[in-house]
Amino acid sequence: MRTLLLLGFVVGGLIVAGAIHISRSGDEIDISVDTKRVKAVADEVVQEGEAVLQTAGQPASATTR
Repeated sequence: MRTLLLLGFVVGGLIVAGAIHISRSGDEIDISVDTKRVKAVADEVVQEGEAVLQTAGQPASATTR
């Protein structure tokens, strides 16, 4: 069940990012995947993930009172 939910988020994110296009004409549905855009989005996600991991290891500042 978790796998299907994760897959749904990934596909939904790729649709929002413009990497997957869905069009309907009459009784036909056309799904196209822009592989270059998928690679670009994946690279962005990896870079953001690395940045989050780097900042997660740093201690929080004591400025909040």
